[in-house]
Amino acid sequence: MIAAVLLSGCGARTVLREPSDGGDLPDAPVVIDRPAVVDVPFVPDVPVVPDVPVVPDVPVVPDVPVVPDVPVTCADFQTFCRGRCVDTQNDPSHCGGCGSVCAPGQLCLGGRCIVECGGPGRTLCGRTCVDLSSDLAHCGACGFACPPGATCSGGRCAAACFGPGQMLCDGLCVDVRSDSLNCAACGRACPPGLTCSDARCVMPRPLTGTPFRIQSLGTMCRAIEHNTVTGDDRGGIAVSLSGVFYTGDSSTGRFDLDSLFGVPLGRIDDGLVSDLATGQVYSLRSRGRPVNMTGEGDLITELALVDGITGALDGRTLPLSREIPLRGDVGIFAGYGRIAFHDGTRAWQVELPSGVVTDLGPVSLAPRTSRCESWAYWGVVEFFGGALHLTYVRDMTTIVRTRVPEGTTTPVGVFRSLSDMCSFTVSPQRRRWYWHHEGGSQFRSGDESLGFCDASLAVGNVDAP
Repeated sequence: MIAAVLLSGCGARTVLREPSDGGDLPDAPVVIDRPAVVDVPFVPDVPVVPDVPVVPDVPVVPDVPVVPDVPVTCADFQTFCRGRCVDTQNDPSHCGGCGSVCAPGQLCLGGRCIVECGGPGRTLCGRTCVDLSSDLAHCGACGFACPPGATCSGGRCAAACFGPGQMLCDGLCVDVRSDSLNCAACGRACPPGLTCSDARCVMPRPLTGTPFRIQSLGTMCRAIEHNTVTGDDRGGIAVSLSGVFYTGDSSTGRFDLDSLFGVPLGRIDDGLVSDLATGQVYSLRSRGRPVNMTGEGDLITELALVDGITGALDGRTLPLSREIPLRGDVGIFAGYGRIAFHDGTRAWQVELPSGVVTDLGPVSLAPRTSRCESWAYWGVVEFFGGALHLTYVRDMTTIVRTRVPEGTTTPVGVFRSLSDMCSFTVSPQRRRWYWHHEGGSQFRSGDESLGFCDASLAVGNVDAP
């Protein structure tokens, strides 16, 4: 007997049977094993990830209170654009409105982007169109600003004009109530022989005062070298009752009237003059500022008093009744109770010590060949025959006088050689004339000479020989 064998493997089995006694039977069909079911591969367990540590909650910060915007106040002509106040009429980044930007090279004018300023005299300075003839910040050229208190006229800085009657004429402040060149208006000059009073051209008031005349200028002299005291010659001479003052490039010096011993004063005074009657020395001032040879202060407004013994300025000033504009070839003349000025065209008298100014009108002087190394030359004003006479060095050999206003010129003294003399004055008390020259003359040879010579001077009775 065939035992049934149970085969196991891979999950399938086969059964064998014996034939039955009933005869041979055909074999039973073979049953084909079904495909084996493939075991699912073993998937290992996913490793357990440890829990992430718990982070404690961040404390809740309360919201910051909202601060309301601070209102921005702009000027009436400005607009608030992107955090700042701007003028949309001339701001190239906001031209005509916020954010409207002008192209490179353009500027904003009147709220419009333009390329040129347009109009006569207008020039682009930076981002602004200006008139160079009148703009204080750009007077005559971009960036050239006039000093405080000045005005810009015709592209030049000029003094600002204040007070009754003051008007800016040709760059100078004048009183049109009394200026004979600008009587009542700029450029309205009075006819010859007339002066301006209360803005009207009238006959000048009669000249008064003590008659004074130079009878002669002698040649008995004494002189010194003054270079060590004052430095190189410059100009400016005046006498007090005890000293003679002269200005050089290093200092103004005071010299004894007799010995001519000198000491420097430590300042340079370019506007010296004196009253021959009292010996009071004055320093010319322009609105409180000393005049100087650089052209500053050519408008004389007051006289500062100088101590005749020490040469110090004592702080007192004598105001003039009207300003005197000095331009061109300026002459400064010391007189007896008066001083006078000439600017190459017109003459003025100042009465002392009152300070009353009289415009003497146009006066023609003889051509001068002696030139000072300064802004002016110095001489003497005489008064006789009812008229003033301006006395000055004409050339290397002659001192002359010119009658005002006629212009008649006559000699006062003729010499062999005056060198380059351009400054002289007189002392009635010492009966001398004092002078300066450079180089050699008939009186002295040297670098810088200061000296005096004898003179015949008449006071009161001017007709005496």
